[in-house]
Amino acid sequence: MYPAEAPTEQHEEERILLVDDNPTNLQVLLQTLNGRGYKLLIAKNGEGALRIAAKAKPAVALLDIMMPGMDGYEVCQRLKENPETQNITVIFLSALDDTKDKVRGLKTGAVDFISKPFQADEVIARVQTQLKIHKLEQALSARNRQLEADKARILENMNEGIFGLDRRGMITFANPAASRMTGWSIEQ
Repeated sequence: MYPAEAPTEQHEEERILLVDDNPTNLQVLLQTLNGRGYKLLIAKNGEGALRIAAKAKPAVALLDIMMPGMDGYEVCQRLKENPETQNITVIFLSALDDTKDKVRGLKTGAVDFISKPFQADEVIARVQTQLKIHKLEQALSARNRQLEADKARILENMNEGIFGLDRRGMITFANPAASRMTGWSIEQ
């Protein structure tokens, strides 16, 4: 049995990227999220958002859609295409509130959509929810990697020969003991 993880300070060093070409909107977002223990990062356009995201790896990006040059849809798509930034949780924050705009945003990889003008409490609640999900996904992924490593170590050290078969009965895996028993190399 593994000990439960000790609770940590909520929001400790969680990075949130705020992307909007309108300085007033950025100021309102800063006031809404400031003082909650987040590290707030700011970009005023799509290109800046991609640079900051690649370098800082924020957990969440609050992303405006309508920006000159690269719009929010393209920023989100590029974030999701890049293996280094694909796990950033994107929440669109936009004056566009038509269903087709929201669906398009979700199809590009965003997980949520907040319509402007927004309510501060709604932004805070949605950010907290998405950060919690983000943390749980990271913990689950780390645990799965650990379980895979444990499984491999156990199979490698067993004295009994173990074969893995696919649905057609073809051998897809053999541990070292199976190799010794059959005289075939693992590759064979």
